[in-house]
Amino acid sequence: MDQTAIQPGVPAAKPMETGIQTGEPPGGPATLLESKREPKHPALKALEVLADLRITVTLFALALVLVFWGTLAQVDHGIWTVVQKYFRTPLTQPIVWVPLKVVFFNTIDNQVDAIPFPSGWLIGGVMLLNLLAAHAIRFKFAWNRAGIILIHVGIIIMMLGEVITGLYQVEGSMVIQVGQDSSLVIHPTQSEFAIVRLDKDDVKKEHVISIPARFLKESDTLIDQSRFPDLPFKIKVIDYMVNAELKIAVNKHATRGFGRNHKAISLPEVSGVDPDQKHDKPAVYVQLTSHKGEDLGKWLFSTHPACDTQWITIDGVDYQLALRFKQVAREFTMHLNKFEHKVFPGTTTPKDFHSYIHLTDPKNGVDRPNVEIYMNAPLYYNGETFYQSSWTTDLQGRANGTVLQVVRNPGWLMPYISCGVVGIGLLIHFGLTLYRFIDRRIVR
Repeated sequence: MDQTAIQPGVPAAKPMETGIQTGEPPGGPATLLESKREPKHPALKALEVLADLRITVTLFALALVLVFWGTLAQVDHGIWTVVQKYFRTPLTQPIVWVPLKVVFFNTIDNQVDAIPFPSGWLIGGVMLLNLLAAHAIRFKFAWNRAGIILIHVGIIIMMLGEVITGLYQVEGSMVIQVGQDSSLVIHPTQSEFAIVRLDKDDVKKEHVISIPARFLKESDTLIDQSRFPDLPFKIKVIDYMVNAELKIAVNKHATRGFGRNHKAISLPEVSGVDPDQKHDKPAVYVQLTSHKGEDLGKWLFSTHPACDTQWITIDGVDYQLALRFKQVAREFTMHLNKFEHKVFPGTTTPKDFHSYIHLTDPKNGVDRPNVEIYMNAPLYYNGETFYQSSWTTDLQGRANGTVLQVVRNPGWLMPYISCGVVGIGLLIHFGLTLYRFIDRRIVR
């Protein structure tokens, strides 16, 4: 019998046992591939984790909840307060503490901050990283995917635009009476305690010490030269009110100035659902003490128009004291030549209000005597936009001045660019999809 024939009762030999080489190591071809595959770089592993679609879905869900809670929070707080607390938080405060009242849809009246939640910028930042990581890992450039890539580029531009707007946008107003000049932009959502010393040689020149309201919001806070070196006295905060009204009354809480005959009554913050959208009028009680330890009395200050500038004399130097809305001077001046306020016949509904401005900027050599600002026709100058917003009236109710809204936003163009890029991306994507569909139909 041939020795290679299969004999009954004898098991067939395995290839390796007979010396036959199959070209595969033990374990088969999969083991060979694994043995040749190099370990992934830690950075690549991190990108793969960050690009996970489950993270994207989770972030969208968190953003939905945050927007919903932020909307509910405006029942008790102003729009800008909510924006700063829930969305545009500092990098050092990535977590928002949401009150129980907001969590339970305003069904309970409990303002205790109880639920930690990621802030808007934290969610948006992680979402941006997730999108970039997904492109780096999964999306390879090809002409048939150009539409998808453009859509994502547009979304990234929109996100970056929000960051620039949140960091650098400035919004205020400029009030000018007919025949008068102004270079001050007032920020009605921010207040400051101002200490003004007039220059002896030039009464038009002022030396101003401005203390932002954030230093006043905690009772018993001591403000001295360690924080503001030029401060002529020490300030101890007794009570700060985010919004208050003034009433004529004998006041035991103040011993000097306006507060002796007036007292401040705390009011709730103007909410984001207020139909009039008035501004808060903060008030503060403070104790002033000289650097020598002399008691300078307890004072009441308020941004309310009824509370005028108050004076104090220290070491023969006169100082003006006021709690006011934040003011920032511009290097140019606007003079209001004329203001027109037209209404529809038989009504008080504004038809048109028109400001005729003389703009002078000596530093840049600008002199424009006939600048017109009216509804839907703003002035663009020095990186800022001046919109016709409102007007002031005299005691008889006649218009005697203009209120211009001033906006500086370096990222104002980015939302338009974003929408354009996304629109082009959608057009390309669906255009290519339609082309492939038609091409397959023709082939059939």
